[in-house]
Amino acid sequence: MSSPDSQIEEQITDPESGWTWFISLASMVILTVTVVICTVIFFVFEQDEIETKVYDEPGKQMVELRTEQEGMLDKYESYSVIPVGGTEEDAQEQIRIPIDKAMEVVVAESKSDQASATNAIAEDAVASADGKEAVE
Repeated sequence: MSSPDSQIEEQITDPESGWTWFISLASMVILTVTVVICTVIFFVFEQDEIETKVYDEPGKQMVELRTEQEGMLDKYESYSVIPVGGTEEDAQEQIRIPIDKAMEVVVAESKSDQASATNAIAEDAVASADGKEAVE
């Protein structure tokens, strides 16, 4: 059996300071490297997500919207418009026509308006001329 004094002496002795310092410094270096690696990985993935969700997505949505709208320009379609504060019963039916047809209609209307305006001016001129002849 060992004496109680020798057991106390073994318990009181400190560990070697060289190994303690080495393990402490090595642990701090490993921790620092791990934190730096995790930070770099985080910011790389974050930048990829930002590019994917912020920069690329609205562009894709705009292209899809533009394609859909351009498709509407080439076909006939019926749709309803609900006035502000109205209900579905108050909806007005509208007709969408192809843009080429719409331009032809506008040109035809403007030509007929010009022709009717020219006829009206001519009629007024004739009427005023007839009125002057009657006065003289």
